[in-house]
Amino acid sequence: MKNKVSHFLLVALLSSYAHGQRGLTKIPDTSIQAQLDAFVLPEGAKINLFASEPVVRNPIHMNWDSQGRLWVVGSPLYPHIKPGQEENDQVVVLEDTDGDGVADESVVFADNLHIPTGVLPGDGGVYVANSNDVLFLADTNDDGKADHREVVLSGFGTEDTHHIVHTFRWGPEGMMWLNQSIYIHTHLDTPYGIRRLLGGGMWHYRPETRRSEVFMKGLVNPWGHVFDKWGQSFMTDGAGGQGINFVYPRAVFVASPGAPRRVQGLNPGQPKLCGLEVLSGTHIPEHWRGALASPDFRGHRIKTYRLSDKGSAFESREYKELLASKHGAFRPIDVKMGPDGAIYVADLYNPIIQHGEVDFRDPRRDHKHGRIWRISFPDNPSAPFTKPVEMDSQTLAEALLFSEENIVRELATAELRTRDPDVMLSALNSIVRPMSDLHLLRRVWATQALNRLDIGWARQLTKSKSHNARAAGLRAIYYDASNKKYKNILSIAEEAVSDPSPHVRLWGVSLLAQLDDPRTVAIALRALDGVEVDDFLDFAVWSICREHRDRWVNEMKTKGENPFESLSQLLFASSAIGEPLGADQILASISKGKIKEDKKVWEVANWIADKGTPAHLQKLLSLSLQTDSVSQQHAYLNAMLTAKKIRKINPSGNLQPIMKFLKSKNDTVWSTAVELAGLWKLESARLDLETTLKQSEPKQVKKNAAINSLIAMGGEKTRKFFDEQIQNPQLSYPFKVTLIKGQLRIQPQLAARRAVNLMSNIPKGQEPNALFSAFIANKGATQALTKELQNTNLPEDVALKGMQLAESSPTRPQALIKALQVSAGLKPMKMSLSSDEMIAMIDHVNSKGNATRGESVYRRENLQCVACHAIGEVGGVIGPNLVSIGASAPVDYLIESLLEPSKKIKEGYHTNLIILNNGDSYAGGILSETDSEVVVRDLTGKRNRVAKRDIASQTISPVSLMPVGLTSQLREDEFVDLVRFMVELGKEGEFKTSSRRFARKWEVLPAGSPNPGTIHHYGAGMFTQEFSGYEWKPFFAMVGGGIPVDEVPVALKRRSDEYQVLRTHVEVARAGKHKVRLKGDSSNMDLFLEGEPIEIPSGRRETELAIDCKKTGKQQLMLVLQGPQSDGQVVLEALSEDLNMLNSF
Repeated sequence: MKNKVSHFLLVALLSSYAHGQRGLTKIPDTSIQAQLDAFVLPEGAKINLFASEPVVRNPIHMNWDSQGRLWVVGSPLYPHIKPGQEENDQVVVLEDTDGDGVADESVVFADNLHIPTGVLPGDGGVYVANSNDVLFLADTNDDGKADHREVVLSGFGTEDTHHIVHTFRWGPEGMMWLNQSIYIHTHLDTPYGIRRLLGGGMWHYRPETRRSEVFMKGLVNPWGHVFDKWGQSFMTDGAGGQGINFVYPRAVFVASPGAPRRVQGLNPGQPKLCGLEVLSGTHIPEHWRGALASPDFRGHRIKTYRLSDKGSAFESREYKELLASKHGAFRPIDVKMGPDGAIYVADLYNPIIQHGEVDFRDPRRDHKHGRIWRISFPDNPSAPFTKPVEMDSQTLAEALLFSEENIVRELATAELRTRDPDVMLSALNSIVRPMSDLHLLRRVWATQALNRLDIGWARQLTKSKSHNARAAGLRAIYYDASNKKYKNILSIAEEAVSDPSPHVRLWGVSLLAQLDDPRTVAIALRALDGVEVDDFLDFAVWSICREHRDRWVNEMKTKGENPFESLSQLLFASSAIGEPLGADQILASISKGKIKEDKKVWEVANWIADKGTPAHLQKLLSLSLQTDSVSQQHAYLNAMLTAKKIRKINPSGNLQPIMKFLKSKNDTVWSTAVELAGLWKLESARLDLETTLKQSEPKQVKKNAAINSLIAMGGEKTRKFFDEQIQNPQLSYPFKVTLIKGQLRIQPQLAARRAVNLMSNIPKGQEPNALFSAFIANKGATQALTKELQNTNLPEDVALKGMQLAESSPTRPQALIKALQVSAGLKPMKMSLSSDEMIAMIDHVNSKGNATRGESVYRRENLQCVACHAIGEVGGVIGPNLVSIGASAPVDYLIESLLEPSKKIKEGYHTNLIILNNGDSYAGGILSETDSEVVVRDLTGKRNRVAKRDIASQTISPVSLMPVGLTSQLREDEFVDLVRFMVELGKEGEFKTSSRRFARKWEVLPAGSPNPGTIHHYGAGMFTQEFSGYEWKPFFAMVGGGIPVDEVPVALKRRSDEYQVLRTHVEVARAGKHKVRLKGDSSNMDLFLEGEPIEIPSGRRETELAIDCKKTGKQQLMLVLQGPQSDGQVVLEALSEDLNMLNSF
């Protein structure tokens, strides 16, 4: 226990108190020049201050008006009003009257607001998000101040100031779009009925009709929304991690409360993004145009992304950084194109941004400053701008259709809403210039902005040769689909669902969901036929099957006939609603060989497992006996096992035929059948199970299955067999651990005795963690172990590990912790710091910490940091993503999080504790929940399905999943280095994740992997062959993209040769040759694509290779290292646009 962190703290107190105090409370230089000096800009760009305090303070949101003025809402009150404090937040209007890029006029248009989070000028005034209301403010006497205040929408929730209604913008169709976030529960009373959104999502609102509708649901904090040139919607999430999200009607995303299914974002592993804008216009360089810019407010930067078509949706790829800063208070949270073509950035300006983890009253929070920055490109002329408010009707119509500047068209749309509809329609109809599909689409949008949709023009778009135009036409019709005056909408949708483009099909299904017709589901199901169906299209069809279930379920139940065109459509629809409708017909089709594909068989089997009857399960048993396909056998057996565990039901007939599978040579099939035999109490299987466990070292999967089966059978025979085997001196320590873990479920006290005896004499190199975890996970077993430890001496290191596990357990069994302390004579660990100690520690981190060494500490397997946390795209998903933690969290927060993890539990990462009727417990995050089961992801990342009928209690634990005392394993210098590494994450420098497309997620062959035997004949290429003995393990690159070679296990030693084997995957969009960059000593490595060797020039440290991809889709790259690397690292990077590293395979 020498040189541990707790001992270091005594030394650290010798540091200067004054110096340490500066380390704790040092505030970045607030001067404008300090921020300007800290910016990092792309080539050719210039940044200047457009406006700042005292005019603008803590700006949150901004939008331009048709006069070219910038409207800004800010909130010095943020994040929470103090008791007795006045509501004094403001709406400020800024104007650059002389065109020099600096606001020279400003006016406070309105004040006495409470944390306004959205502002949108239009309709002769401005819409403002003010707590639970949307206000319309207007100046009726032309003094520049609001004298008219009207509540136009009320009923938005106010549970969290960060999540209240926000992100206003006009859509191209003239509606107002607004977002809300996860903790908000909204009930809007509209002329069309109550509209509810009980979590995150997005609304659209037409002010002239007061119609509000929910467009999509989910995202944690969706603070960003834009439309591309075809009118498709994309959003960002200020508390999520999936980058750009393609959103469409009825789509449901992460964190939507109670949602049984969710759509994923386009960039997994990205930092939290707040705000979104399409970079556009003639002023900015061409290579920036069309990119989506979004502030990474934690990382002090603005990231950009490029979109391309993919399936029914899009692919998003990270592009270049538009802006970065080394200044710790730069917090970009909104970005907008300006009328002059420049890019404007709202800088909240605050060194502190957390709200759940850092005190609302933390003195380091800034309530005085705020900046609006302007990015321009001086070598390019400013964009021409005529104020739409000054345009006559014909000029306005021309600008709406033909202006090259997005911002002009957006402001012209807002201005259009204030004009006479008849006059503007006449102006639009008088335009005789040739029109492309885009011009025609803008014409349709103009009619919508006037609330006079021209269905003929929209219908013309749906006939276009461009799939983007066809989809845009369908979206335009979508909003007015229920309007009875528009005819033949069903036929338009029917054509769309059979379109060659999956994207058009998606919008065809969305259009059908708006219609009141009994045929909508039958037509929508056609969208699944004849194209490759991705998750976005699949979700849309799944959703309409559920939403319109009354239009087909009653017919199915009444007539007993398939109401659709095929059995596969019936299977999809029935699975969507979670009922076994048509199960008899579908199972009969499998029996007759009409359904043969493994994927489809698994789909049917899982459906029957969740919703089928005992008679249906009996048919699965029969099918399992009829097929020779190992995959299908497994599918049927697994379905019956799930039905037994979750729903407690068996097949209705004779169960003995399952004994056939106890002779299977496939380990998975054998193991599944064995578990079923135990749960079904088939005593005829006992001898086979005991024989298996008496083998010297059966495979772990067979070992676990046999033990589970015997436990399920129960009885005196099981108890006797377990104890005899545990006391067998010939069995290995890991085997005995497995047996004791089984024994504790039937004889906890005896199991505790055997466990204490085993841990008292634990073999060198073995760990007690698995045993402790098993006992801690069951209340009765915990009590038994506590009792058995009385008057017993455990080795100090064994007891310490038990204490760490018990301390971090959600149940935190204090009696066991005390017993472990006494058994090894341990003193309680001091893991908290006093104020003086914290000050000294911060000083030491800042002066002595080394982030490079700290990354090596972070990656240590025994600390499990990588297993639980991701940094960007790769790593575990149990804890928060740390991609920008250093740029967003104060040092004291990081230190406390490591020493006292339960004191600093990140919002959304609390531990759910489920205790079963038998005393077993599960702890982790709830992934999903239905009426019958809960799915829990535990600390290892494993998904556990738990039947609700087995649950005794379900609570939120105050204990973090991060084990207490992990850092006590570190020396003082190692702990300081680890903190310094975390401090640097996300800041400008080598520990900020790059947009370069490195291979970051790998799998490696562990040490001692089976020798394929023919390596001496075939060389390294032998590893590319499938070998049943291989057990690939996940492995992650470092933040900079490199693979630390000394961490890669040596999979095989043969004489003097050593082989380190890694594999990753790429996504190929286009067949052909694609470039990758490989860094490493080329003479000591081999690279393979789909088993084929790639020639690497010898004697190089870095080389660009052309790999020949003969097909599209997911493909495997394997790297075999056969010697040292001079830099200690190997790096693989994709260079071609049509080749992407799959870091989430």
